[in-house]
Amino acid sequence: MPHARPSHPTLGRRALAATTALILVFAASATAAPLDDLLATVDARVGVVTASLDLDEARRALQRAEADPLALRIDLVRARHAVDLAQSEAKAARLEAIAEVAAAWARVREAELQVALAVGARDLSARAVDIARLRLERGSATRLDLDEAVTALEDAEKNLAAARGGLALARADLAGLTGGDGTVDQAPLERTRLERPLPADAVFEAALDGLPTVLRLAQAVELAGLGVELLDPSFAARAQIEQAQTQLAQAEAGAAEARRGLTLRTQALRNAVATARETDRIARDALAQAREREEIEVRRFEAGLIAEIALDQVRLATLQAELRALQAEHGLMLALLDLQAGTLVPLEGWDGR
Repeated sequence: MPHARPSHPTLGRRALAATTALILVFAASATAAPLDDLLATVDARVGVVTASLDLDEARRALQRAEADPLALRIDLVRARHAVDLAQSEAKAARLEAIAEVAAAWARVREAELQVALAVGARDLSARAVDIARLRLERGSATRLDLDEAVTALEDAEKNLAAARGGLALARADLAGLTGGDGTVDQAPLERTRLERPLPADAVFEAALDGLPTVLRLAQAVELAGLGVELLDPSFAARAQIEQAQTQLAQAEAGAAEARRGLTLRTQALRNAVATARETDRIARDALAQAREREEIEVRRFEAGLIAEIALDQVRLATLQAELRALQAEHGLMLALLDLQAGTLVPLEGWDGR
């Protein structure tokens, strides 16, 4: 089976060096967008704009109710509830959009590095075919060895095509969310943004009352309580009063249950951040070890102790460690953003402001 072969004996080393250089090419793109610039686009997202318009309308309705001399007490309470709920939902929509954009940005960064890895693996496989062919010609390998090398090269080419397809899809998704061409800046995230301590427990506890679900149920409790308060035996039947009291008890039970559930969910989100931080630490340690090993193997190659293809394999392994570290870093970022969106507690450096 004919296959393209490297035209120069040092192509393996050059190809892997070019693999790393691909990252710099992506970062240097004139249209590459930094993460913060992309996060700033969320205010133009349809869901965020709609939530903002709903809030504006709720505020106008409250103003009309307050200006209406015939408005009943319950009308004013409902109008104020609508504003509070719209504010909560608008905040939730914005923070959820931030998490969605950041996830799309992360997928592009990872896809770019996966393409770089696939290029390196393809070039390394091409080099292995050349070596297998040379060994066959010199009688130190069999036809089966060459066939296996050719099959590995075909697989590597398929993997490269799949990686490029994945990158195109990731860029299209990001472009659909934010505009532009979907390219991103490969500059590393600031570690301080990832490593800041989380707010105190009391902050998350207090924030529960502002979540749309809790707020909606708390408002139902207030309205049910008002319904009981407005009834009097002088004009309301006992059955009507008892029904209102039952509705109040049910509303209180539902609100308490929802609060308990969201308390557990908040703790699960915080635990996810802790787990992601540990995963990130392990991946960064593994990357440091991979880079140290590569430095050792470079010295061994320069001393003539290992073949060039062996050094290329080590370099590819380092690039794989870089991908795992990048994925772990993104996992931590997304865990923080999920926590922010799930609790409506703004985290410094991540609220897109």
